[in-house]
Amino acid sequence: MTGVAETRLLLPLEFPPHEDVRRRALAFAEREIAKRLFAPSIILTEFIKIAGARIGEEAAKTRIRLLKERGMRLLPLDEEQALAAGSLLLAHPNVPIPDALVASFVKTGPAEYVATDDPHYKTLGVRTRWF
Repeated sequence: MTGVAETRLLLPLEFPPHEDVRRRALAFAEREIAKRLFAPSIILTEFIKIAGARIGEEAAKTRIRLLKERGMRLLPLDEEQALAAGSLLLAHPNVPIPDALVASFVKTGPAEYVATDDPHYKTLGVRTRWF
C-alpha cells in the first residue's frame, strides 16, 4: 500500500515536542518511504513556509532534498487532482485547500491513504495512517 505524505509527517521530524516523537516519526517515515511514499508538491510549499521560518529557507530545502534522496517521490498537482480537490471542497467548504489537494491523490488513485493524524482527512472520507 502506498501513502501520500502530508506536512504533519515532515514537521515532527524537524520539530518534535520530545525525542520519543522524533524517533517514532522517523521510524514511521522510513517505513513509508520504503513503501514508495508520495509527497505532493503542495506539502513542499507548506513545509518551506513553516520550517523555513524556524530554520531558514535553505535548511528547509535541504531537509526535503534528504527525504527525496532516501526515496520519497514528489508528485506534481495535475488537472485531475485539482478538479478532485475542488469537488471535495464543494462538499466540505471548511477544510483547508492544501488538505483537499493532498486528499485528491487518494481520491484519484496514486495513493491509498494519507500519512497524517489530521482529522480533516476523516471528514473528506480518506484513509489515514499515523505513527
